[in-house]
Amino acid sequence: MNPILEEIFEKRTTKSVDGRTVKVNAQISRHEGELIRKCIELTGAEVSLEVGLAFGTSAMIICESLKKTERTRHYIMDPYQMYEASYGGIGLNNIRKSGFGDIIEFIDKPSQLALPELAQRNVTVDFAFIDGWHTFDHTLVDFFFTDKLLREGGIVILDDTDWPAISRLVSFIDSNRSYEYIAGTPPRTYKRNVSPLKQAVRSKLRNITDKRHCTLPRHGATAFRKMSEDHRNWDHFQGF
Repeated sequence: MNPILEEIFEKRTTKSVDGRTVKVNAQISRHEGELIRKCIELTGAEVSLEVGLAFGTSAMIICESLKKTERTRHYIMDPYQMYEASYGGIGLNNIRKSGFGDIIEFIDKPSQLALPELAQRNVTVDFAFIDGWHTFDHTLVDFFFTDKLLREGGIVILDDTDWPAISRLVSFIDSNRSYEYIAGTPPRTYKRNVSPLKQAVRSKLRNITDKRHCTLPRHGATAFRKMSEDHRNWDHFQGF
C-alpha cells in the first residue's frame, strides 16, 4: 500500500506541507477504500470526480485505482483545502507526493459552483465520490450535478450515509431516480467526546430516519450505479 495511506490508516497521522506530524481527524475507513476500488474496477473508470478532499485519503485510493490511459483524470473540489486553519494543503501535498499530481485537477471552489462549471465544460466521468458538506440540501445539489456528469453505467458513492441528512438523500435516490444499489460499508461508530444528550438526540434522529420509504440497509457509505438518464415527467414526485 501507498506508505502515506498506510500511515493514515495505521497511525491516524500524516505530514504537513512543511513536514510536521499532524493528527488525522477526517478520513474514510479501510472498508470504504475497498468499496472505492471495487466500484472503479467494475466500471473500468478512467475519469472520476470527488467532492471534498481533506487529507487526501480517498483521493489517493481513487487515483491508484483508475485505469491509466491518455484520458485519465480525477477532478477534486474543496474550498477549505488551502486554508491553514483547515487542512493547509495537506491533501494536495499527499496526492502529489504519491505521484498523482499529473492526473488531478483541483478546483478551489465550493462544489455548488465547481460542479456546474464542469457540466458547462461537457466533462463526463465514470466514477464519483461525494463527501462534502453534510446537510441534505448541499448533498442533494452535489448529487444533482454529479448525475449530470456521470455516464450511464457509472457509479457514485455517497459517504456517511448513516448520517440522517445523507440517509434521506439515499431514500430520494432509491425512490425517485434510475439508480441501482450496488453495495455499502458497515456504519461507523462515532464516540469522540459525545455527551449523553447528544447521543440521545442522534438516536432519536436515527429512529426518525428509519421510518423513511427507503428499503436499503443502513451503511457508512453507499454505492449506486446510474442505469439511465433522467426521464421523469416535469411534475414528478415520489415521497421519500
